[in-house]
Amino acid sequence: MTLNLPDLPDPELFRGWAGGRPVSLFHLSTPGGLRAAVCNHGARLLALVVPGRGGRWHDVVLGYASLPQMLDGMASMGAVIGRFANRIGGGGFTLDGQAWKLPANDGPNCLHGGPAGCRHQVFDASAMAPDHLRLRWTFRQADDGFPGDVMLRVDYRLRDPGVLEIRWKAQALDRATVLNITTHPFFNLEGQGSAHVRAHRVTIDAACYLPVDAVGIPTGAIATVAATPFDLREGLRLDAALAALPGDTGFDHCYVNGMAEGGPLRRAARVEAPDSGIAMEVWSDAPGLQFFSASKFNGSLPRHAGKGGRVYQREAALCLEPQGFPDAPNQPHFPSAALRPGMPRSGHIEYRFSVLDA
Repeated sequence: MTLNLPDLPDPELFRGWAGGRPVSLFHLSTPGGLRAAVCNHGARLLALVVPGRGGRWHDVVLGYASLPQMLDGMASMGAVIGRFANRIGGGGFTLDGQAWKLPANDGPNCLHGGPAGCRHQVFDASAMAPDHLRLRWTFRQADDGFPGDVMLRVDYRLRDPGVLEIRWKAQALDRATVLNITTHPFFNLEGQGSAHVRAHRVTIDAACYLPVDAVGIPTGAIATVAATPFDLREGLRLDAALAALPGDTGFDHCYVNGMAEGGPLRRAARVEAPDSGIAMEVWSDAPGLQFFSASKFNGSLPRHAGKGGRVYQREAALCLEPQGFPDAPNQPHFPSAALRPGMPRSGHIEYRFSVLDA
């Protein structure tokens, strides 16, 4: 028996156009009861319903109830991020001896692929099965200012029991470029209507992280987390972890899972919610994991309006984003971000859900 089964957003409220392309919302489901809603605008995860303690089901990602609300909201909410997730310092880099200047949209930096990144684009979508959706987008140099054109394919799949799998594959079509792809769902494991995630217990398995400067660019150091507020290897309530940080800006830092992309999946993080009893593990083959605590949310409208009339406030959710290292094109000792024709790159992310013992 299922209790309190949350509704998914209504596809009819997402029918429309953006950038001259048709927008749609797709529902995914499994026989075991997992359900998700994915919009082709930004390849965006807008709902994910998973079981918790006592047979109750919870929608554990923040999102939007309609296309107009989504277009007025946060561009990163639930989206696939590229062609370069995170920041490129100074809005530029040099590749194969040629300097490239990018549009700056985060002070002097280029964030999440700039103003023409794929979080702003309407993907082509095809429903492969009730539990599987495939989306495609082609980055064009003429649109986003990065070198060359790149074809990106993203697959969402639900698997029983309790797995959301996201796979991506990218191929440079004409010249060498740089690439960093991730996904940006905002998770609240008590349910997206819960006020905050400060009671969530967060474990991040990494022994090292990337310190950043005042504008969020890695300094170049790969630092140990030992004896710092960034050491979450043993697990800590988020409110306690935030209290140990200097300043008031929260977490927006990349943790180091390895120094190469690809290879077998490895666990990067685990989060537990005490009331719902939901636990989530993040597994990926990416070298980094960006941890973002949404500490700059402030309930401003329409930016922080969400599903069910919710207004998302400080630490309403948290993000765990498997990815390459930020500013890698400018940091030669970081894992390379270069993508060359004839050498496709792929990534694999799994969010695995379970229920804690009572």
